[in-house]
Amino acid sequence: MAGIVGGRQNMNKIIGRFGLVFLALSVLLVQGCAEMNELRIANRRQAITIRDQMSELDKLRTEVGSANKINRAYEERAQSDEEVKRRLRADLESLAKSIGGGAAVRDTIEGPVIQLPEKILFDSGLAKIKPDGENALKKIAEHLKANPAALVRIDGHTDIDPIVKSKYLWDSNHHLSAGRALSVFQYLVNKENINEKRIHIAGYGPNRPIDSNTTKAAKGKNRRVEFLILPPATETGSE
Repeated sequence: MAGIVGGRQNMNKIIGRFGLVFLALSVLLVQGCAEMNELRIANRRQAITIRDQMSELDKLRTEVGSANKINRAYEERAQSDEEVKRRLRADLESLAKSIGGGAAVRDTIEGPVIQLPEKILFDSGLAKIKPDGENALKKIAEHLKANPAALVRIDGHTDIDPIVKSKYLWDSNHHLSAGRALSVFQYLVNKENINEKRIHIAGYGPNRPIDSNTTKAAKGKNRRVEFLILPPATETGSE
């Protein structure tokens, strides 16, 4: 009887041990499943993150490609503009040479301009165009007629000396420079039949000197009328 009881006790101990092992395995299995689920979730999140990053990279590649195209377009536009300016300057130099009398071409930020000194166009302090000035403006008009889509801005300039002899006509050098630009405008429109819509005028007085104003010769250079001839918008690529 004692042997039977001892056997049962041993069996119970063995079953208890197996139960503990089974319980431990169950716990490990549950933990493993939880860890696998967490790993799957992390993998899915990582996959989503990678997909989003790839999408952003694709967008960046597209934006960079567009930026490169725009940069190339601007570079080509700049090269085209420079070529237009070179051609225009060559034309103006030929025109200035044909006019003579001190006519010259000068480069500005806005483009090359042809300048006619006061002595060609006007007597001192006056805005009435002289015969020599009319001959010079005829050649300017011929250039404009040969380039019918071009626009022109006529800029009047003076030196810094106050007006004395013709003070009864002009309140200031600004008025004199504007009056001279207007006289040129009227001649081109009324005598040479240039469309007035193609012409703009400005009077700068002494505000844009090209020389020092400290000598008689320097002041003579500052007393001038300039023509900024703008090529057609389509020629420079602008809308």
